[in-house]
Amino acid sequence: MSALLKDRVWVMLSGVAKRGIYPLHASRLGVFRIPTELTDRSDISSISSDLKNSGFKIDAYADRIYITYKWNESGIDQTTQKELSAELYVTVEVVTGEVVDLIYQIKPLEFFGDPYWVRNYRQKADQNSKMIIDTVIRNSKIGDKLIAHYQKAEKLSLESAIKKLEELTPLAKNPKARSATLPPPPAGPSVTTKPATATPAPVAIPSTPATAPAAGGSGAANTTISLTGNGTDYSKVDGPIDPNFKSKRQGAGTFQGIKVWGPIDPPGQLGIWGTEVTVDFDICVADGACIEACPVNVYEWLDTPGHPASEKKPFMIREKDCIFCMACENVCPPQCVKIFQKG
Repeated sequence: MSALLKDRVWVMLSGVAKRGIYPLHASRLGVFRIPTELTDRSDISSISSDLKNSGFKIDAYADRIYITYKWNESGIDQTTQKELSAELYVTVEVVTGEVVDLIYQIKPLEFFGDPYWVRNYRQKADQNSKMIIDTVIRNSKIGDKLIAHYQKAEKLSLESAIKKLEELTPLAKNPKARSATLPPPPAGPSVTTKPATATPAPVAIPSTPATAPAAGGSGAANTTISLTGNGTDYSKVDGPIDPNFKSKRQGAGTFQGIKVWGPIDPPGQLGIWGTEVTVDFDICVADGACIEACPVNVYEWLDTPGHPASEKKPFMIREKDCIFCMACENVCPPQCVKIFQKG
């Protein structure tokens, strides 16, 4: 996405590369991860139809879509004064799944033969790659899902979410127009019509405050502990989190449906929070690395006034959305995060 891939080269280590994606020698690799799920076969197939008038070459295999843009370069041989031409191209790979990865690789110019007379090849290839990404996001189902994600995760209105998408995709070809208002119903008597097959405009998603009760019960039933009190246990706790804490500690209660493992003595001692996504609040220093790393926005800040390590913590309010990518666990400086995969 052009606004987020400005002159950025992503270096990926083999130990953490997603699905066997590795940087190649003398090539530039750009990666953008979109925190939206795209697993339905009909949604994946719709991307090709959405882009059929874009002028791109599109190939689809299993969970991946390859989108190629070709362009011609012309020049003059300085020795023979003959006109020269070369066809160059870049390909963006769309990897679908629990999250969507958009990947492009700029090959060295020598890959296309010996077009030594081509000028500014890497800049043109980079710009064209970003143009493909902007077009894919702006004009396909991915854009609709990203708008819905902004509404849910960032509590944006539909109008603001659409505006944010447009600002992030300035290079899109023939950009798809989206409206924040639904068209008025037709006048006259109602008639039965066949539903349209076109992709509908995104529907506004009501905001869910952080204090909303978990599904299946009231707020009181899902919150049995308090963050305030007269606790004076302010002893420093060092990481890493004990991976065997579930067999050593007892449950102390719940907070908005999230299990809390004791002992707790607020505000000085808060214990370990979570079941699959777990954080030792007594080790956490609120550096925010886990919140920034999470591709599906599992966490949001929770105020914990009076705690000696930090007065806010990453609260796993959307624990059920975790995709077990381990990103938060791997980037935590004090090593206070532990992910337990279901099953």
